[in-house]
Amino acid sequence: MTTYRFKFTKGDEIKFIGHLDIVQAFQRAIKRADLPIAYSNGFNPHQQISFASPLSLGYISEAEYGDLKLTKDLEPSEVMDRLNAVMPDGMVIKEIIRLRDGVKNTMASVSAGRYKAYLDSRITPKMIEENLEKYFAMDEILVMKKTKKNFKETDIKQDIFELKNASEGGQAIIEMVIAGGSTRNLKPESVAEGFYNFVGVEYNKFKIGFKRMEIYMVMDEKYVPLNYGVDF
Repeated sequence: MTTYRFKFTKGDEIKFIGHLDIVQAFQRAIKRADLPIAYSNGFNPHQQISFASPLSLGYISEAEYGDLKLTKDLEPSEVMDRLNAVMPDGMVIKEIIRLRDGVKNTMASVSAGRYKAYLDSRITPKMIEENLEKYFAMDEILVMKKTKKNFKETDIKQDIFELKNASEGGQAIIEMVIAGGSTRNLKPESVAEGFYNFVGVEYNKFKIGFKRMEIYMVMDEKYVPLNYGVDF
């Protein structure tokens, strides 16, 4: 048995395709590629493939991750080529590595994520340049977060690790690194909403685009990509 970790993109063509559909697309691609996928035991065997934190509907991504287990050891380049030949439009595998023994699966490894928020035309790059540092310097960043029963005002400051102005070509863009694990998890929309509130512009999430740039785990007290230092 060999376990592989793969990194793939989710393009604009499929940004409204949900996580379950992504999983099913991979399951079909693995069958079409005729890969010797391992199956679980029991009455209802399923392919041994798992994914990192699901991407929110409407997002695109440069860095989605998953693990899969094969019953035969193949070169990572062969696995990638065979899968990419049958993947649907909007999904491209960028890298596959063999995973060494003892590494946590992708879901259990996630600690943070890097995102870009593409703000609407009411926010200019100059507004970000003049206000983002002040926004991040506040002692508290309060936004309304949905709970099981209602909405609650929540301080999200502690879950924002990095904010920077990534605007280009007249497009206002905020780049951020935020908590994204099982114990601490912040949505990029909340960071964007807080900034809109700070500059006095009404927030409308349907006017904003989001892209995941990377997913991180903690290694030696540093945030590193999920494919860093786990191969052999």
